[in-house]
Amino acid sequence: MRIAHYNTFADGGSAVLMLRLHAALRELGHDSRIRYRKGNLQLPEVQRLEFCRSWLDRQRERVRQRFETWALRPAAPSFYGRYRSSQPTPPPAEDATADIVHLHWVSQWLDLPSFLDAIPKHIPIVWTIHDMSALAGGCFLDFGCEQLEKRCRICPLLRSPFNRQLAAQEWKRRSRALAGRRIFAVGNSAFTTGLIKKSALFSGAEKIATIHPALNIREFIRHGKAEARRLLGIDPDRFVLGFGAAALTDPNKGFSRFLEVAEKVAARMGAADALVFGDGLAAAGSPRVKVHGLGRLSSPVLQSLAYSAMDVFVVASRMETFGQVATEAQACGTPVWAFDVGGLRDAIQAGATGNLVPFPEVEEMAHGICAAAAAGSLPAMGNRATEWSRQTFSAEHMAGRYVKIYEETIGAGRPAGNP
Repeated sequence: MRIAHYNTFADGGSAVLMLRLHAALRELGHDSRIRYRKGNLQLPEVQRLEFCRSWLDRQRERVRQRFETWALRPAAPSFYGRYRSSQPTPPPAEDATADIVHLHWVSQWLDLPSFLDAIPKHIPIVWTIHDMSALAGGCFLDFGCEQLEKRCRICPLLRSPFNRQLAAQEWKRRSRALAGRRIFAVGNSAFTTGLIKKSALFSGAEKIATIHPALNIREFIRHGKAEARRLLGIDPDRFVLGFGAAALTDPNKGFSRFLEVAEKVAARMGAADALVFGDGLAAAGSPRVKVHGLGRLSSPVLQSLAYSAMDVFVVASRMETFGQVATEAQACGTPVWAFDVGGLRDAIQAGATGNLVPFPEVEEMAHGICAAAAAGSLPAMGNRATEWSRQTFSAEHMAGRYVKIYEETIGAGRPAGNP
């Protein structure tokens, strides 16, 4: 099969899923290709596509993005952005003959109407949904506004009068672009799949399924904690809490909430270390909490070393539709404590490989971590986490499920009587 994948960025959660799927598909002998906008990928069959070819194009894009940000209400709980561009964004000509066009996260890049217009309607569109950006009129995060089924008539994110215009107009624009298309939607968790089913935009989807993001279990290696800490220059006798995100400045990821947890754990234990990876670490730490900043870790080898050095990994997000860092940490033998939001129930076995705490109860999270440490149950949790995550989230398993969907989409599109 010839599959063309589209994702705006070369990194981040949606890109990780796409890259692992791409590699697994190529190992299975399929012609998998990747198209992306920002980043640097040195892989087979990958093409960077930039549709803003002039200074004027870039200025128009910046003006539109600034306007969308300005139209948000103060302290809005989600970003906002439309699948809209000042110029057409057609796919490469060869993708108009692909067996499958697979969209991942394509906001801030593709203009949906002009992109889909260039793809023959018989070619199925498989769309993996990672957040709200594809499901409504421009929001990225679910915050319970209940507009999914109401065609975004009144958007609580936007200030008046834009709350009755921008999202509703964008919803209609997307609806027209998707009309008559063969859409197969995949949620990255049961939570996300539930959102897809609520979205009026996807009411005509031929199939809606759940496929969890995968790990490459050959890349995420469990190291002994003492050896990992020695290599990272961390005292082997300290209690180590971990945190990681692409951008530590992202308010949704909750780095400040993580630091609160670390302070409360340190207050109970006397001291603790925080091992942190991601861009944007400002000065942090206190007399009781020593912060080790590793910067961005793009290599699974380095990520494995960091995860292995932690006693507990903390997910402090306000919303996660799945939580790939949680499965990566568990594969390396580190239990995970997280707030019980979004799709994290799919990524953690509460009580067995970590625990889930109501958002934003940092006190309860710190108490649970300290209680598990005092009881000596963290090593057993880590062992169960490794076994469960490797059995449940292998790239081979994920690729097999996607191949089945691809085959269903192609079979469903054949005229009656054709083999």
